Amino acid sequence: MPAMLDTSPAFAPSSSLPVAETQLDVASRRLRKAVVSCELAPGEFVHEAALAERFALGRAGIRVALTELTAACFVDRHARQGWQIAPVDGALIASVLDGRRRLEPSLATLQLSGQTQAALAALLGVMDSVRGRTEPVALSTARSAERQLRNLLAAATGTLARRWLGDIWDHADRIVRMLDLAGHPVPPAELGDLVSALAAGDAEAASLAIAAEHRRFTEAIAQGLMLAASRPAPPPARSARRSRRTTTITTEQPRPLPKEQQR
Repeated sequence: MPAMLDTSPAFAPSSSLPVAETQLDVASRRLRKAVVSCELAPGEFVHEAALAERFALGRAGIRVALTELTAACFVDRHARQGWQIAPVDGALIASVLDGRRRLEPSLATLQLSGQTQAALAALLGVMDSVRGRTEPVALSTARSAERQLRNLLAAATGTLARRWLGDIWDHADRIVRMLDLAGHPVPPAELGDLVSALAAGDAEAASLAIAAEHRRFTEAIAQGLMLAASRPAPPPARSARRSRRTTTITTEQPRPLPKEQQR
């Protein structure tokens, strides 16, 4: 069974979207994808009007989407400055790691249908086909397959757990993407043991596989951050209100000529 990878860009034209999707849904999905993929960079200030023009969507939909992203801790609102994409700092990373440690162990007791197991096996095959390769296309393929695999697992949980897992995985994906862009890619997850344990109904083995993946991810993120910290820091983000170019006016007074040159 071939795995269907979602490789659509964050700014895909609206004509390619499902007909049943509302403009509010489109705005929420596009902005979230742009934030997670770092198309909208961590710490960047944005304005509703600029985003509406960029996405060819109404400002009302953009405002709703930004409000939803604020509730999920992806965006902060600053009075008289606009909206700021949440910086990826130590506090956020610690919260994401803690959230994964608390939420993901619940997956160990999942009971998967035969169809879901087949889909998981196909996605593992895609990940294995590019394992060990570091070129951007291979990493993108592996990450897409990994996230679709995680989404299949989350779909077997309850409504709230699925939403919480989706949010925490989006935050983790944003951290990984930031390190990718910094030149320190994080290796894709090793999920084969987890899938095998779930297929066998072995909750204990599944718990051990989840814990092992947590340790691997934590160590990989720590190493990537250490390497990124050795580079010069980028200039601080400017608010959307102050991002316009300003013209520097010099006020230097002309120097008087010597008396002999004035004659």
